[in-house]
Amino acid sequence: MTVHLNIRQYLLRGGAWAFAGKVLTALMGLALSALLARLLSPEDMGVYFLVFNLATFFSIFARMGLENTLLRFISEALTRNQFNRARTVISKGLQLVVLSTIIVAIIVYLGVSPWLAQYLFKSNIPEAVFAFLVIWLILLAFQFLFAEIFRAFHDIRMAVLSGGLLTSVVTVIFITFYMLMKGHAELSQVLPWILLAGILNIAIAIWMMTKKLHVLKFSTRDNSVNYSELANHSWPMLINAVTLFILSQSDIWILAAFRSDDEVAVYGAAARLVLLTGMALSIVNAVVPPLIAHMNVQNKKKQLERILRTAATFAALPSLLVLSVFMFFGSWVLEIIFGGYYRTGGTILMIFSIGQVVNVLVGSCGYTLVMMGYRRTVMLISLFSAAIALGSGLIFVRSYGAVGLACGFVFALIVQQLAMLVFARYRCGIWTHAGIRYLAVPMSISK
Repeated sequence: MTVHLNIRQYLLRGGAWAFAGKVLTALMGLALSALLARLLSPEDMGVYFLVFNLATFFSIFARMGLENTLLRFISEALTRNQFNRARTVISKGLQLVVLSTIIVAIIVYLGVSPWLAQYLFKSNIPEAVFAFLVIWLILLAFQFLFAEIFRAFHDIRMAVLSGGLLTSVVTVIFITFYMLMKGHAELSQVLPWILLAGILNIAIAIWMMTKKLHVLKFSTRDNSVNYSELANHSWPMLINAVTLFILSQSDIWILAAFRSDDEVAVYGAAARLVLLTGMALSIVNAVVPPLIAHMNVQNKKKQLERILRTAATFAALPSLLVLSVFMFFGSWVLEIIFGGYYRTGGTILMIFSIGQVVNVLVGSCGYTLVMMGYRRTVMLISLFSAAIALGSGLIFVRSYGAVGLACGFVFALIVQQLAMLVFARYRCGIWTHAGIRYLAVPMSISK
């Protein structure tokens, strides 16, 4: 296997898969939330959002920031035709993640779960839910990891499928049949079906990865890589991932600590729905990271900037359209999708949408910094922004409830995105934000 990347073909084919995959994943995610909102009580729905949030958080520690390290290292190795290095990076990266996942799973089940049951959850949660939490975090850790490995191979199709689409589709099928048969359920009865879909996804990802590695040719170039090299690159990414999570999702923890589970359910429903606003940028970010690494190695910064800014511009258009719908019809949309109980989240949805639009307008500045080697800059920006989010969130939630909490976290998100935009220009010499003039300028992309 020799890697010669045709950039135009990659963007068109990868963009098509990313677009279809992200749209379907978003729709399946909404469908799943809508089904669960009708299958579960509001209290159980709030617990579901919280358990999923916690599983995602703990999976960050399980993968130790290695997903971004593997994405960069494999992309660069393939660009240089260093196939032995790519094999070694994947092998040692997976070994590290297996070890860390075992450690994290044990700590969460034996040490963290009792504390969560006592201080964070306000309902009486069955012990089985915490066992599901541990299995869920393991599945999510490898889901994120395999998606980034496939992305490094420029295989956007498998990155999209293994990164959540397959799990979402299978879960929706399972839950639909369950609802038709039962009509109502408790959370502990639903979670096994969600986990079964995740297990199926990981099994298929392993099978496809084995086939991909089998066709890599051996080379005689210097391809050495060791565990310390992977760990040294990954620890800032781990800190960055934790702070990004705090910035974007720890608000539901704060709300759960101060408010009831049914209020958490409304807040979580609005947070799920607002993902539609940033979907266009997530499509772009599914394609461009390996391209950034590829073109940085070739020192094609001007061409890269043109690609990134054009992509950000076209990604902003549908986001602005969705924002306008949420601003004027947010309560109605929440009622249609989740049920009448959730229409009270309209104001929260509007606030979230504003933050997401800023996120889209600045483009892929965070990935630009990471893929060009400025991971510590991203880490420091994220730490500063997370501190703002936690501080303002804890202050505002006491006086203004969920609306105040949303305002504090959205403000911190805006600070973070603008800072990364400026530093991408300062460190990398590239602007990534949207611009009107890029609507009229076609991308002249060569090989």
